[in-house]
Amino acid sequence: MILRHKLRKSFNARPGSPGRDSRRMTRASDIILVMLAGLLVIVAVFRILHG
Repeated sequence: MILRHKLRKSFNARPGSPGRDSRRMTRASDIILVMLAGLLVIVAVFRILHG
């Protein structure tokens, strides 16, 4: 949650970009972060199950 909040702040603080584009960028980055987190969980479970 903290990381997502920091990302939103950094995207909104960028000058010259309208609010709609920055919101779309944060959504894309959130999706990427969730996918990476899911991948890490899958790899961790796989390693635990296979020793």
